Amino acid sequence: MQYFPRLLSLATALFAATAVQAAPISLGLDPSLNLLAFGNMTVASSDVEGRVAVGGNATINGYSINTKTGSSALYAGTGLTVGGNLAFTNGTVWGGASVGGSYTPNSSGNVMGGTTSGQGFAFAGEQQRLTALSSSLDTLVNTGTAVDQWGTLHFDAAGQMLAIFDIVAADAMKNLQIDGLADGAQILINIHGTAVDFGNHGYIGFAKGQVLFNLPQATSVTLNGGINASLLATNASVGAGWGQINGQVVVKDWASGVQVNDAPMPVSRPPLNSTVRTLPEPASLALVALGLVGARLARRRRV
Repeated sequence: MQYFPRLLSLATALFAATAVQAAPISLGLDPSLNLLAFGNMTVASSDVEGRVAVGGNATINGYSINTKTGSSALYAGTGLTVGGNLAFTNGTVWGGASVGGSYTPNSSGNVMGGTTSGQGFAFAGEQQRLTALSSSLDTLVNTGTAVDQWGTLHFDAAGQMLAIFDIVAADAMKNLQIDGLADGAQILINIHGTAVDFGNHGYIGFAKGQVLFNLPQATSVTLNGGINASLLATNASVGAGWGQINGQVVVKDWASGVQVNDAPMPVSRPPLNSTVRTLPEPASLALVALGLVGARLARRRRV
């Protein structure tokens, strides 16, 4: 009889699929890295609470980096890493700076901890890794469908440790609401389109450190207002805007006045292909049923 081997094969495939879907996600970055731009950074009159890494050139004016209180560094280590040239006036960088290109100190730009020469970050490798991660996150099967109710787009995350949804760029302009997001759970929202404008509207149920916007196709992003979410958009340039982001930001170019606040994605969780499960799901219950049927068949073969 071939039932039992086939049943085991089916059970193994089902378990593998549901395990990937239920596993937590992580950007794989140090939680202290608040903003990562693989291209250039041109900013004025704002701040990043955590550390910053810029692959190209950085032109910074009236800005503070790696501090919450203005009196001490938020994180240990280098506060600002620049692969290219740095121009810095009117502000403070806590934890020092590492500069791969040229830098002429300015009396109004305070680098607390001094500057060192060198790139200090594997920008090319991380860009490749995070772009691949963005693509792989976009292939995950949705756990539900975002539902528009009177102009508010609802994402049902109830009972899930990882809820996954796909929307189009136009949907990002609507009021967004996450329903039933449990403590420690996550929600992944993949947004499709080359130009994404988040608009200025309501964000309900967006818990800090638990939400990731993944923009695998975006080349331009507009941010206004505020969101409690991390942003993964490795090919996107972010232009002028206002408000604040509570989360980690990964983009190509950053030229925005948006304040970036310290609210990292988790790093101590299992990798994407982990088999660790936290909450029971219908698929896992089906797997248990298959196991019971398999055990019965095995006993029948021994009789």
